[in-house]
Amino acid sequence: MEINVHYLLPCFVCCFYILSATTSIYCSILNATDIIDDLIIGYDSRVRPANGGPAVQLAIGLFVESIDGISEATGDYSLTMFFRQNWNDSRLAYPAPDNEMITLKGNDMDKLWQPDTFFLYEKNAKLHHVTVTNKLMQIFPDGRIWLSTRVSVTLSCNMKLENFPMDSQKCTMNIMSYAYTTEDLELTIKDEDINIENGLSIPRFDLLNHTSSLTIEKYAVGPFSNAQVHFYFQRQMQAFFLTVYIPTVLLVSIAWLSFWIDAKAAPARVALGITTVLTVTTMTAGIQETLPVVTYAKAIDVWLATCLIFVFTSLLEYGFANYLLVVENRAKAKRKKCDDIEAAHPANNDVGKGFRQLPPDENNTTGPVPPVKTLFLTSGKLDAYARMGYPLGFAIFNIIYWVYYLSN
Repeated sequence: MEINVHYLLPCFVCCFYILSATTSIYCSILNATDIIDDLIIGYDSRVRPANGGPAVQLAIGLFVESIDGISEATGDYSLTMFFRQNWNDSRLAYPAPDNEMITLKGNDMDKLWQPDTFFLYEKNAKLHHVTVTNKLMQIFPDGRIWLSTRVSVTLSCNMKLENFPMDSQKCTMNIMSYAYTTEDLELTIKDEDINIENGLSIPRFDLLNHTSSLTIEKYAVGPFSNAQVHFYFQRQMQAFFLTVYIPTVLLVSIAWLSFWIDAKAAPARVALGITTVLTVTTMTAGIQETLPVVTYAKAIDVWLATCLIFVFTSLLEYGFANYLLVVENRAKAKRKKCDDIEAAHPANNDVGKGFRQLPPDENNTTGPVPPVKTLFLTSGKLDAYARMGYPLGFAIFNIIYWVYYLSN
């Protein structure tokens, strides 16, 4: 049986390439392992790079994965991000013909020097460990180190709530070194090194922009470099329109309807006025429970207080209208009584002086009494004035309110 050499030649070529690739991968693994072992020998992770020389330049970068929420009650915001640090350590430079980098993870990173950065004004933070510790280090042949860590942090945010809920907030993330002053470590940050997840959604807020800056913080032990990331948020007002502004406008309108009810219908007007006052008061108390206690008035406080004044004014107006109604009834009763007497004793009329004299048996010892005067203001007139003035005043307040706070 003869074997055709032409069929065997391609098989030998394929086997050769497979063997060459396998050998290359195996040698590459051995080469990376040898390089790591060689780099660790004599390496002291307690000493910073270029100890005694120029300060280490630490570049900071962020990739914001999500912003979980912003709380006015506690004055903070939470986010999950990939925290990236980049520096150069000449002790870790190694020869690499193909410029291949070395990737480390887990406990191997603890054998090398790492910057002691922390988040200033941090309330809570955690490093993710599912399914493994979310931390990665890459070493380049020129000694450049790239460290990425996935963390979730809750940071303090100094909020200004004068225009709440039409406010914009600026929350700043401060990144510093805990032990190294500017003589040993200098932080750098650029706007292009801050990246945000596409389509990021934040409850009740919109992220308008983000910027970065560098400052120097001076403490008792010396100056420290501070890399700052500024997030600019705009509050979404749709929920407040639906739950606060529209309901309160309706309550004020309902209070205005009470002016169209006859002043003699006391139960209806009193019940309507008290109901609107209590509803606005309850709404104000519920909103205040979700907000921090501040020493200044917020925009929503001005709105609710003014609406409360308007609905309470409608209740006060009825009290005054009811008083006028009582005065009217007394005047009518007195006029009717005088008319009856006048009809019974026509000879007692003093036409020249405009006075009427009651007979002696009416227990009147003072002689003539003045005629009943016509009232200048009645309950009907007061309700008519209120029907026009009440909505006009509320409309003027709305113009001033929205122009002032929206312009701010």
